[in-house]
Amino acid sequence: MPILPILTFPNSLLRKKAKPVKIIDDDLKDLISNMTDTLKHAQGVGLAANQVGVLKRLCIIKASPEDNYNAYINPEIIKKTGTRFVNEGCLSFPEYNGIVKRSVSITARYLDETGGKIKIAAEELLSQALEHEIDHLNGILFIDHLKEHEKLHKNGIEDGHHNHDVKISVKVENNNKEKFDSKLYTKIGIDDLNLALEKADILKEVKGK
Repeated sequence: MPILPILTFPNSLLRKKAKPVKIIDDDLKDLISNMTDTLKHAQGVGLAANQVGVLKRLCIIKASPEDNYNAYINPEIIKKTGTRFVNEGCLSFPEYNGIVKRSVSITARYLDETGGKIKIAAEELLSQALEHEIDHLNGILFIDHLKEHEKLHKNGIEDGHHNHDVKISVKVENNNKEKFDSKLYTKIGIDDLNLALEKADILKEVKGK
């Protein structure tokens, strides 16, 4: 199955609210398969349909090495418990991370690939991932939850905190040139992302820069 290109901030589709899935047909199953392969390639935790340019209420999540890649159709959170601050990233913001407020645990419901109605209680990374991806489906980005006075930082995977997206697909080499995964991102998309974040003034200053 093809790897789908991932949209990067500030693409306007990331701010659009996805529409409920009314029928689980072959087209939707193909989208689920393609999104799953894309998430595998990116080695991330979750991916929402509007991140690949499709405004359908669908996301794929793999919250631990032991889990399968699961499709969540029309997911919604029906209960939240507690608050915590976690270090989080996003495949639409490759290599950037920030401290955001999330729930300690949630209760959610959704449809599986067969149309079965599922209700689950989730905590830890699954809870965080569901909040993150359902936000995407509502046109909300993780930067909207940045802790007060906090800014995004690069290479957050090295600071020992938990990241929403486990692997980052943009790396900075010693010659200061960015090397990006051209199957997932375009050079224009990465350039637009960096420019938009600089203009938004939510980036932490990098020492020695």
